[in-house]
Amino acid sequence: MIGTSKRALIFATLAIVISQTAGAAAPNAKLWNGTWHLNASKSKFSPSTKEQSETRTYDISGGKVTMKSSSKDPAGKELNFSYSAGLDGKSYAMVGNPNADSISINAVSAREIKARSRLHRKLAVQSTAMVSADGKHLTIARKMLRIKGTPTDVLKFDR
Repeated sequence: MIGTSKRALIFATLAIVISQTAGAAAPNAKLWNGTWHLNASKSKFSPSTKEQSETRTYDISGGKVTMKSSSKDPAGKELNFSYSAGLDGKSYAMVGNPNADSISINAVSAREIKARSRLHRKLAVQSTAMVSADGKHLTIARKMLRIKGTPTDVLKFDR
């Protein structure tokens, strides 16, 4: 038979775990879902990561986020990459990105997600993405850990 103090400890632990699970953030799909276009003039890039253009589409549903990106560097070279990942912090495959082959995502709030991308299991990129309250602007701050000088970019997207 379990003693009173052990039972109280078990219930307290369960209450904490349940409250943390219940309070887990879920992105607001109405704010995120759709097509986003890079506003290069408002974005800040390091010289080694500059983009001429980028279009991203997001689809958040069922606890997963699917993202597709099509971009061009200053020389006009095209890059397409995509992923479909749970919002659970676990690692999921990324396809087509030369800087990362997997991504893990956590929802911080209805408007913010944090991601860590890895290349060959080594952390390559850390990013935070936030949608404006009106759902018209998306800002992504990314730190490129595997590029010399560890550049930090701020990408501004509009609908």
